[in-house]
Amino acid sequence: MTVYDRYRTLLHKLALVRARAPGGDSPEADALLDTMDEVWDALSEGERAAMERERARLALAPDTRAVPA
Repeated sequence: MTVYDRYRTLLHKLALVRARAPGGDSPEADALLDTMDEVWDALSEGERAAMERERARLALAPDTRAVPA
């Protein structure tokens, strides 16, 4: 699995977790976000741009990915 595919999978898992518990944080969401932070750092600029489009398609809030360092 590529880094891009891994991040995409995590993003979709996060969408499902948030759909189950809207408006609230959960330990599961926090763990996913921590993992996503690590994977985000490994993405190329092009992959990050593509992932931004994916996030928009899923209509997720801006905090669903790590902020690049």
